[in-house]
Amino acid sequence: DMAAAIANGATYPDLFAAAFGTPDITAQRIAYALATYQRTLKPDQTPFDQFLAGNPAAMTQQQINGMNVFHGPGRCVICHRWGLFSNRLYHNLGLRPIGEDAGRQEVTNLASDAGRFKTPSLRNVGLRGTLMHNGQFTTITQVVGFYIGGGGPFLLNKDPQLIPLNGPPPGGVPPQAAADLAVFVSTALTDPRVAAGLPPFDRPTLRSQ
Repeated sequence: DMAAAIANGATYPDLFAAAFGTPDITAQRIAYALATYQRTLKPDQTPFDQFLAGNPAAMTQQQINGMNVFHGPGRCVICHRWGLFSNRLYHNLGLRPIGEDAGRQEVTNLASDAGRFKTPSLRNVGLRGTLMHNGQFTTITQVVGFYIGGGGPFLLNKDPQLIPLNGPPPGGVPPQAAADLAVFVSTALTDPRVAAGLPPFDRPTLRSQ
């Protein structure tokens, strides 16, 4: 669309006039334009979404098993709720010492926010090269192991919902269940359009590339 507009001689003032009525380019209008674009980016065609929509063949049996662990003994759904796969709240996972990584406390100055970070969405998480807020892990399997072990070792203000899950069923998550959980998170929550860079998730090639 931009290439066509530029080929027709449109300038940014022309484009802002078409969108907003006048050619003024302001920070507020830029924010509105970006937000409007971002609202079109809905990765809602994952195997999980198709499964919930009534297609029983959309997910493999291992993915289904992993989904049941996610919603059951894995306790993942406490923070990564269906839909967005985030509760939009802040939690301290005990990942790093608060003295080195104060988290949300740097914004609020509240002791209760020490070491807390916002729960991210898990949609398309299987496409990420690094995981956690500091990029400490590189595979979903490592993250699953982290949570099964009860989270990180730094206890100051650590979220009490993090408990060890490495005991026997029904309260624990045995190795096969952990593997199923990792497969569900890394594959069933990935929108194939995002993975392939198809519209509306395509983007231009940067000059540096």
